[in-house]
Amino acid sequence: MDVESRQGPKGGDTMAASEVSVDWRGRPCGSRKHGGMKAAVFVLGIQAFEMMAIAAVGNNLITYVFNEMHYPLSKSANIVTNFIGTVFLLSLLGGFLSDSYLGSFWTMLIFGFVELSVRN
Repeated sequence: MDVESRQGPKGGDTMAASEVSVDWRGRPCGSRKHGGMKAAVFVLGIQAFEMMAIAAVGNNLITYVFNEMHYPLSKSANIVTNFIGTVFLLSLLGGFLSDSYLGSFWTMLIFGFVELSVRN
């Protein structure tokens, strides 16, 4: 929450500073318009769909490693689990670098070049 001082109704004296939430343009947020249960349900729904997608990709990766690469089933599951864990940890590292030092554009650009250089 940001602390702002507001002007009185006639534009004269300023009122006492109060805690006011502001949107991305710096305007005061209306509690009926911003956030609330609609936003929470949206975020939770997106998270649920993401988890379903990760589970589906993980199952397909296990099948691929088992059938095409001829690893035993337990080793295939271990490989995919390590891969998904590494992806989650590297996303935390990328988020930290993006928020703290580089910004989102430079982080995506640098990691994009890293990804392209790793592929053959």
